Amino acid sequence: MNISYDLHIHSALSPCAENDMTPGNIVGMSFLNGLDLIAITDHQSCANIRSALAAADLLRMEKNTAPVIIAGMEIECAEGFHVLAYFPDPDTADSFEVYLQGHRFIVPNRPEIFGQQYLFDDKDRIAGTVPDLLLTAVDLSSSQIERSVWAAGGYMVPAHIDRHSYSMMESLGCIPEEFNGKILELSKHCDQAAFFNLHPELISYYFLRNSDAHRLCDISDPGSLLDLLQIGPDTFDATHVVQALREKSFK
Repeated sequence: MNISYDLHIHSALSPCAENDMTPGNIVGMSFLNGLDLIAITDHQSCANIRSALAAADLLRMEKNTAPVIIAGMEIECAEGFHVLAYFPDPDTADSFEVYLQGHRFIVPNRPEIFGQQYLFDDKDRIAGTVPDLLLTAVDLSSSQIERSVWAAGGYMVPAHIDRHSYSMMESLGCIPEEFNGKILELSKHCDQAAFFNLHPELISYYFLRNSDAHRLCDISDPGSLLDLLQIGPDTFDATHVVQALREKSFK
């Protein structure tokens, strides 16, 4: 089953995202862009995922279709780069966030510098803010995060490895042998041919091309295609997609 996707989108819970990145707006723009599958991946938190799911349910009632939404988060590991964690359901993501909270460096947010961190209710209204800055790193290595995400039934992908900041390749100089995954993320505008000329050793990996959207206009249009094997209309949901990633059931 060929699926149009964008698996790296920030809501206004991430202080670096625009304030109009509400769950409802994200779902609506993804629908207009023809995306079948999206992931909400705020920094160190999944607190707006249920509001996004509520927005998708409402859209599905109106239009008889809506993007499937994966609960995710973007995590800064102890080595100083970002990884994406995808979970099969919101409860699993919530439990992982509680675990992650015990490993975060807690400092107060300064909205005048970093931006607000908005929580939204199921009607897409501001329901509060997160007082602690979500941009801080955790004291877990990338391998510790990978093992913990896997044990929780999720899947971890190193984020935007072609970038010169917050990238596994930039921080470590390579994809380490102990990394068990087979999927890496490239930035939306990466010149993939030029990147492979620099790093031919990575040609055997599978690559996701996501937007890392912080503004509505950045959400992928029309999105890249992911061919998920053994998934059809009756099994196209977040749980089965994450399982397919874990089982490498894609091409």
